[in-house]
Amino acid sequence: MDRICMHSPSASGGQPLYVQELMTALAEHPRGGNRFEWVSSEDLQPRFRSDRYPVHAILPRLPHKDEFRTRLSWAANRVGHYPCCDRAFLDWLKQRPDITAVHFQEFSRSQPSLFRRIRQLGKKIFYTVHNIRPHAYPPLVPHSFWDRRARQACKRCDALFVHTPGLREELSKFLGAPHPPIEVVPHGVWTVRQPLAIPSLDERLSWKRLLFFGTIRRNKGLDLLFRAAEFLPGFSLTIAGMAREAEYFRSEVLPQVKRLRDSGVAVELLDEFIPDEQVGPLFARHSAIVLPYTQEFTAQSGIVFVALAYELPVVASEVGGLRDLFDQFRIGTSFTEPSPRALAAAVSALYEEPARAKLLRQIRAAKNRFSWRASAGATITAYTTHCSGPASQKTLESDDRAITTISSHQA
Repeated sequence: MDRICMHSPSASGGQPLYVQELMTALAEHPRGGNRFEWVSSEDLQPRFRSDRYPVHAILPRLPHKDEFRTRLSWAANRVGHYPCCDRAFLDWLKQRPDITAVHFQEFSRSQPSLFRRIRQLGKKIFYTVHNIRPHAYPPLVPHSFWDRRARQACKRCDALFVHTPGLREELSKFLGAPHPPIEVVPHGVWTVRQPLAIPSLDERLSWKRLLFFGTIRRNKGLDLLFRAAEFLPGFSLTIAGMAREAEYFRSEVLPQVKRLRDSGVAVELLDEFIPDEQVGPLFARHSAIVLPYTQEFTAQSGIVFVALAYELPVVASEVGGLRDLFDQFRIGTSFTEPSPRALAAAVSALYEEPARAKLLRQIRAAKNRFSWRASAGATITAYTTHCSGPASQKTLESDDRAITTISSHQA
C-alpha cells in the first residue's frame, strides 16, 4: 500500500489549516487508512498537530524579519533558509524507504532542484497548485524568471492538483504542452470549531454591512470596493486582514479609508491577523463578504469557504476559481466588468426580495457539496491512479537542461 508524505512548511495561517483539514479527512476516509504523514516546520502551531496521523515538525523555522537588525541580514537569512529546509527534508526522506510519494502544498524558490533529487530517490511527486501565479512577485527579479521556475517545477511532477476545472484550464495554458496530468480536487468548507447562532438572512441583509476579509494585497481589488462605496448609500464597510504590501497599504489603502470616512461612510479597519476565535463572530455580524479580486488573481479563494461555513452571501468578481464556483452555485452575486458601478450593482442585487429564499438554498447546497470528505475521496482516487507505474522519464529528462540553466542563472 502506498504511503504518502504531505509537505507543507508553513507554521501558521491558511496553509497549515488547509493541510490539517485535508489530512484529517484522508485519515477518516474509508479508502484512506493509516498511510498519510505530514512534514512541517519545527514551530508548527500546536492547534495544527494531531494524533490521527503522524506529524513530523522537522523543517527549520523561518525567522520573522523583526528578528533581524537590518533588511540585509534578513534577506541573507532568507536566501539560506530554503536550502536548509531541503537538506533536512531529504535527510528525513532517505530514512523512509516506505514513503512512495511526496505531495507538496507550497512552492519555494528551490523547488525544481529539490524535485529532481526526490525523483532520484524513486519517489513520486504531487503538487497542489493553489496559486498559478503568486499573489505578489518577489522584488528585483523579472516575473518571467519566477514563472519559468514554476513551470519547470510543475513539469517534474507525476500529477498536479487544482481546485476547479477552470483553474485546470488556466494551469494547462500557463504550463504549455507537454505537462503532467492535472487533477481537480475541490476545496472543502472550513470546519466550524466554535459553533454560534447565525442570524437569519433577512436580518443580516437589513444591516447593510459589507466585509472584506483576508490578506490585504493589491490584487485583491480593494480600491474597487472603496470607489463602489460611493454608489452604495447607507452601507458600511469592514476591512479585516493583515497588510502584506506595506507601501500599497500606506499610500493607497489608508488615504481611501480616510476619504470615505470624511464623506460619511462608516469604515472599520482591522489591520491585523484575525484569530480563529474571532472569525465566526466577525462573519456573523455582516450582511455579505465582498471579493473584488482583479484579473491577476489566478487561484481559488479560501475566504469563500469561510463564508459558506457561516452561510454568508458572497459578492465576487468572476476571476480564477471564483468563476467556476458561481457557475455551479449562485451563492451570492458576481460581476465581470471591473468597475465601481458593476460592483455596486452586484451588491444591490442581493437585496431583491424574490431571490433571497433561493440564495439561502444555494448557499446551503454549496456548503453540503464542498465537504472535506469529498476532497479526500478525489485525492485518494488521484493517488491510486498515479502511484502505480514508473514516472515519466521523458518529461523529467526534457526539463533537466532548462532547470540547470535557470538554477545557474539564480546562483
